Amino acid sequence: MRFIYKELESYFAEPLPAVQDLADTLTMHAWEVEEVIPKGEGDWEMEIKILPDRAGDAKTPLGLAREISALFPNLKLKEAPVLPDKETARAEIIFTIDNINNLLGTNLTEEKIIDFLKRERIQILKDSESNLIALIPADRQDLNIKEDLADEVVRLLGYDQVPTKILKADIEVKHSQTFILANKVRLFFASQGYVEIYGYTFTNRGELEVEKPLSSDKAYLRDNLSDGMKKAVEYNLGRVLFDTDEVKLFEIGNVFVGGSEEIRVVTGFGCKKPKPRLEIVEKKLTEIEIKDGTENLDQFVNPDVHYQAVSIYPRIIRDIAFWAPAETKKEEVIELIKKEAGNLLTEGPVLFDEFAKDNQTSFAFRLVFQSYEKTLQDIEVNEIMEKVTEVLKQKGFTVR
Repeated sequence: MRFIYKELESYFAEPLPAVQDLADTLTMHAWEVEEVIPKGEGDWEMEIKILPDRAGDAKTPLGLAREISALFPNLKLKEAPVLPDKETARAEIIFTIDNINNLLGTNLTEEKIIDFLKRERIQILKDSESNLIALIPADRQDLNIKEDLADEVVRLLGYDQVPTKILKADIEVKHSQTFILANKVRLFFASQGYVEIYGYTFTNRGELEVEKPLSSDKAYLRDNLSDGMKKAVEYNLGRVLFDTDEVKLFEIGNVFVGGSEEIRVVTGFGCKKPKPRLEIVEKKLTEIEIKDGTENLDQFVNPDVHYQAVSIYPRIIRDIAFWAPAETKKEEVIELIKKEAGNLLTEGPVLFDEFAKDNQTSFAFRLVFQSYEKTLQDIEVNEIMEKVTEVLKQKGFTVR
């Protein structure tokens, strides 16, 4: 919704705050101000993302002016808003001060909470049992339960003013045996060098058809994991650095077969050399036995492993071969190349050929370059390889 700054200001007896201050306050306490556009001297147009739950009261200049008045209590509207009474109220919500404070984790006084609610045109009464009754204006369709009142209070207070508290569970949490088994299976395959994948639940064939599919090739719920695993192994085999590299994948996922849903485990193994192989094995999760005799889930969490994003840009592969003195250690050469290649080196150097001749050793390494920010150009990688070559020559190596 677009609102004109000067038009909003016309509802107030005093000038509005500077437009940027107004936009920042609205963004922090009400709705995001997506854009502020100059409209001539001293005037601006604001694009404000009014949420659907406030369509009934805040999508007009007057409605937004009322909200601004609630956010800036020192700004008084020219016409003070009328609070509802028992006859004009759309709804009544019974609550206590403890209700609000317990929901928010705060220790606000009754006076403070009532002040916040009255800024939003909510009349507060007391019943015979000292409960508070909130009388809701007719246009505030979003206020229906005491949790809604707490949300109004914390909006005006500021979310940054709510103290941080650690939540404590009232009951002992017990993981299901299926959850425990799935994590044991996950740890086992990871320890064997397998990488976990997550396949698509929707596919182009199966027993259960989707009523309104997103596309024709996703019109069914999958009835097996093997089809997706086969595609994943073949895809990765086409992108290995060396033909002797192995692709080892696994997935734990749900399938829909026989009119029910079940959890299965599938493994995929593939390689090109020395002999082409593609093996897919699928079983029910309950058919897998992991005989480690423990249910401690702490073993499944490695605090030293952190997420690393995958680059969406293509990689460039380069090989380099050279002669070095026979006593040269490959580990020292690897560190030397890594240091000179820099941050764009994402894989390698991988030694794929080594042999000795005439008191010298021939090394051949493969390097993979990739950027997280852009598609690399050959000229950029060539410059890096020239630096690597120069450093190797300075060491007395003969680059071939």
